Amino acid sequence: MNKIIIIGAGPSGLSTAYHLKSEHIIFEKEKEVGGLLRSRRIDGFIFDYAGHIFSIKDKYVMDLIRKLLGDNLLFQDRESWVYSKGRYTRYPFQANTFGLPADVIKECLIGAINAHYKNPDGSKSSNFKEWVYSKFGEGIAKHFMLPYNKKLWTVPLEEMGYEWVSSRIPEPGIEEMLEGALNPLGGQSPNYHARFGYPLRGGCKALPEAFGISPRLKAEVTGISLKDKTVTINGRERMGYGKIISTMPLPELIRIIDTAPPDLVKVSDNLRFVSLLCVNLGFNRPGITDKHWIYYPEEEFIFHRNFIQSNISPYLCPEGTSSITCEISYSPYKRIDKEGAVERVIKDLTLSNYIGKDDKILAEDVVDIKYAYIVPDIDYKAGLKDVFGFLEKHDIYSVGRFAEWEYYDTDDAILSGKRIAEKINLT
Repeated sequence: MNKIIIIGAGPSGLSTAYHLKSEHIIFEKEKEVGGLLRSRRIDGFIFDYAGHIFSIKDKYVMDLIRKLLGDNLLFQDRESWVYSKGRYTRYPFQANTFGLPADVIKECLIGAINAHYKNPDGSKSSNFKEWVYSKFGEGIAKHFMLPYNKKLWTVPLEEMGYEWVSSRIPEPGIEEMLEGALNPLGGQSPNYHARFGYPLRGGCKALPEAFGISPRLKAEVTGISLKDKTVTINGRERMGYGKIISTMPLPELIRIIDTAPPDLVKVSDNLRFVSLLCVNLGFNRPGITDKHWIYYPEEEFIFHRNFIQSNISPYLCPEGTSSITCEISYSPYKRIDKEGAVERVIKDLTLSNYIGKDDKILAEDVVDIKYAYIVPDIDYKAGLKDVFGFLEKHDIYSVGRFAEWEYYDTDDAILSGKRIAEKINLT
């Protein structure tokens, strides 16, 4: 049988199906499409599975999103901030120290200048922690970069590589840092998510739904037999395949293959990732803040980032209300109390003067995301070439963030699906 089976109806799986010319079928284990681009309605509020925006780097993807969403697409200028030392400063921190205590600003600037003249391009670094010091200096490392990234990634930062930072971490020059220390509007690194898009209505799930593709839902691929080229769905139904395009997390995929070599199983099992607990809250007043998202580097706050859902679109909550998603990363390196997370979040929001005694919570929801981010270890790609080679030998192709084990955004995931579809279209 030559049918192409696509596992997963997230953005990469849907993009594959959208661009594929061959006969295919999509199996999605959830009851809806979207993967991490899903939204849920709670007591009149719409919350995404963690904070999502469309800051698209690729023209093709932007044109595709415009085509799919049409007039259901809203663009805004970014309002992202950092809360530390009891006050708000603009993001990125390294370019916006205005408003911090004078001794902190001095420490950040002197450290950055020293780092610039010692190693201006960070080329002497052997890991992410060293890169932070060599690129930004001791002050910025101490007051934001190290505590925030340790909070987000959960693992020791000296075990992480830094090849991924080029498109993720703004690298302002000394002049921009000085401007951002002297001027409340200076040093904003305008090229970093300066303007973003988001569906006007329906939450982020409006994008995957706009593909108009109908997979088999609540259909989990639980086994793959290489010998007779079949997949097992929900532990009982079997179907033959010609090719498999998998968007499953790579460790999960390798585990369900009946004859996967032990050395490749070990490689995939050693891949590290970060999970995310999202506490979603709806409040009884509008305009709880004018910001879009806020970073929290300090350990006293359980969340590392708050995404203000009600400011991303006016149609995500009832009139006269506000809503936020508080993101808490965790892993075997950083345990959290899931049962007490909501109470702790409310306590920390009060501590940071985000909410007051008169604010009433109208909606409360918790989303637990097992696979949220890959951890880009120093040597995390070691052995992956052999894993992918083994899979392709058996007509199995991994596509998307956790399938390819790459730090992909939405546009990267869409392009990943497009690439594999075009490759198969040529065969």
